[in-house]
Amino acid sequence: MSQEKIDPSAYFKMPFGDFLEAAASRSHVPGGGCAAAAAGALGAAMAAMVANLTVGKKGCEDHEAGAREMAALFGDGVSGFQELGAGDVRAFDAVMGAMRLPRATPEERGARGAALRGALLGAVGAPAMIAGKAAGLLKATRSLAAFGNAGAVNDCGVAAVLLEAAVRAAVLSAEVNLPGLGGAEGVELPEELRDSGAFLAEAEAVMRETLEIVVARRS
Repeated sequence: MSQEKIDPSAYFKMPFGDFLEAAASRSHVPGGGCAAAAAGALGAAMAAMVANLTVGKKGCEDHEAGAREMAALFGDGVSGFQELGAGDVRAFDAVMGAMRLPRATPEERGARGAALRGALLGAVGAPAMIAGKAAGLLKATRSLAAFGNAGAVNDCGVAAVLLEAAVRAAVLSAEVNLPGLGGAEGVELPEELRDSGAFLAEAEAVMRETLEIVVARRS
């Protein structure tokens, strides 16, 4: 499919096959951050399904209110990841636009440098927001796994794996832009990147805890 003049918000509205074709093409977008958002959206959708299957389920009456809250939370997550994925594409487009600015004179080079730094900060922040959202929903998935419809709880495990992957992929996509800023020193990093090792370790731990709950409940 043609990669010309695709609005960033269109990637999550096109047929899935077209999205995959675009991701596999020679175009740099949709790239890693957008792919992380897609993984997060799929994870949120799986968790939303479990929550929706818990609402009104016989034997789950004590968790009706919680299930409804979770269904709304994860439903918002699906749409939120789509917006964040489009934001990641826009951030990358801004970097490419800044790189194309003229640099023949000292003034032009100064303007280009300032524009590029601002764009790179955006390219760090956009996937960091995806990572933060995925980490938050991952913790909610762990909570849902404890009381969600037992017949569908396995998909909480699927959701956890996808959301943890979204966290990891988004952090990778954010950190790759740090060298262009001269490294992390002197850069006001998003919370998710201030200690990315600990952030990723926590996400992995929550994912594994969720899988343990799932396995115990489906036995």
